[in-house]
Amino acid sequence: MDPEPEVAAGAPRLPRGVVLAYGAGASGWVLVDRVLLTWLFFFYVTTPSGAEQPLMLPLVFSLMMLAGRVIDAVADPVIARWSDNHRGRLGRRRPFLLVSAVPYVAVFVALFHPPVAERSPVNAIYLAVGLALYFTLFTAYVGPYLALLADLSATTADRVDLSTSKAVATLVGAAVALIVSGLLVEAYGLRAMVWILGAAALVLLLVPGRIRERRYSRAQPATMPLVAAVRATLSNRPFLIVLLGANALWFGFNIVSLNVPLYATSLLGLTEGAVAILMGALFGVCLVTFPLVNRLTKRVGLKRVMVASLVAFALIFPLIFRFPSPPFGLTPVVYGTLVMGLAGVPLAGFFIVPDAIIAAVADLELARSGQRREGMYFGVNGLTLKLNLGISTVVSGALLQFGGDPFGLQLTGPVSAVAVALGALVFLRYPESEVEAARAEVRPEAAG
Repeated sequence: MDPEPEVAAGAPRLPRGVVLAYGAGASGWVLVDRVLLTWLFFFYVTTPSGAEQPLMLPLVFSLMMLAGRVIDAVADPVIARWSDNHRGRLGRRRPFLLVSAVPYVAVFVALFHPPVAERSPVNAIYLAVGLALYFTLFTAYVGPYLALLADLSATTADRVDLSTSKAVATLVGAAVALIVSGLLVEAYGLRAMVWILGAAALVLLLVPGRIRERRYSRAQPATMPLVAAVRATLSNRPFLIVLLGANALWFGFNIVSLNVPLYATSLLGLTEGAVAILMGALFGVCLVTFPLVNRLTKRVGLKRVMVASLVAFALIFPLIFRFPSPPFGLTPVVYGTLVMGLAGVPLAGFFIVPDAIIAAVADLELARSGQRREGMYFGVNGLTLKLNLGISTVVSGALLQFGGDPFGLQLTGPVSAVAVALGALVFLRYPESEVEAARAEVRPEAAG
């Protein structure tokens, strides 16, 4: 294959095919990751038909998963720096997508095929090594994939379109993982499901690798060493504002999303099947709101939509406190569905805006150091978000354990609301005009 031509100055808007191809990758990695998180624990710690005991004790599995998450967090800045500094005729990000996709899916499938068909230390070692490889390969794909959004897009409109495509694809991948996987398990068995969905995910993962990166990106490889790159990234004030605001949002949203099954069963008095109704309302409203958020963001800017999303979450989450006794004579299922449906509106902004904002603040790096290091910005963001997920999970558990039943569970709504309200206050300080002025200066092809 011949080297691709560099993009010319005055880059046009991205073709629709490129926008859709970019989104396909998100469906692929979300599908794989959701299937793994949904079914791997079930596979190892439940007793299969004909077996005397499960393959692994729950605590052992949890420790292996925690170790994998630590490796995942550490890998973020390392792979980000590697991607930023990569020199190759295919571009900076595309080689990582093409090289990591096949082994990523292969390790995913292999995790469901332990070497010993009974409880054994061999399986624990196998799982530990497998998860370490899995999370490293996950980061090797997802880190450059996210950075590619910034490399491909010269304008806010392109960034919003790419973020919207990714958001829609994320919902599709999650829906297939959470709904279709169960149907396939029932029809063909768990391992067959893993192979079928793994093959489908691989096709989707390879689609963004077909994007001719250098046709749309003028980015040159960075040269900054790892530690210096991390320090420089954290010295970018607008990025720190985005980092703190986004983490406040993730903190609150993760607490709520973790407890949806308990909201349905413990607070609303419904069955486990009602979880599908609540999640369907949340994601269904989110999906139909995507076009509105896409157009609104291009019209009023990223900051206003982000602040509005945070304020909306802060107003909606406290309604969870009333789940045991819905107001206005509403039935539990109607009230729960209404609250989750309302939350779907700001969720659309949550899915679209943060990645576009990170891509925007990364442009300031070009003015500060003369280098394009979008990968490191997404890498540092990924590292903090993964630590955040662990901390918010611990806080959620503490509320349930020490707050009493059902008061502790009710408190998850107001606590989450306080977190996202703080995030809104942080985002009010985001200097959007400064960021846009710097972008126009260092990326004149985006002007207009």
